Amino acid sequence: MEQPLGRELATTGRVVRDRLDACLGQHGASLATWMVLRCAEHEEGLSQSELAQRMDIEGPTLVRHLDRMEQSGLVERCRDEHDRRVVRVCLTPTGRRRHAELIHVAAGFDEQLRSLLDEHELETLRRVLGRIRERFHPDSTTGGSDGDGST
Repeated sequence: MEQPLGRELATTGRVVRDRLDACLGQHGASLATWMVLRCAEHEEGLSQSELAQRMDIEGPTLVRHLDRMEQSGLVERCRDEHDRRVVRVCLTPTGRRRHAELIHVAAGFDEQLRSLLDEHELETLRRVLGRIRERFHPDSTTGGSDGDGST
């Protein structure tokens, strides 16, 4: 019996996330740590709420990660100088070094994924996944669900 497409996408996403997390784990990190480091490196001074949104996680979950990372000396949190209610997240020099180390792990994993596809398949996959994300993104004006909803 053929699996519903939503279930296949969800399962594949979970398998890929778990495998990347395991690769990062071999280097003393986690997927959550990598995501915080990557976002904070690419967009310096994000607020905690912006960072949680970029990572697609809830604020309390992010706070747990940030607490751990702050204790490890990877990030620091400081109040926004214009709005004291806003807490900004910045990488420390140690966090920048850790990001530089882990970028090679993430790139190696990406290379493994790419090796499974030829150029045409990669372009098709990117186009199709983009179309699916656009259609079902929470901010999409045409959102909703079609099919049996099995994921």
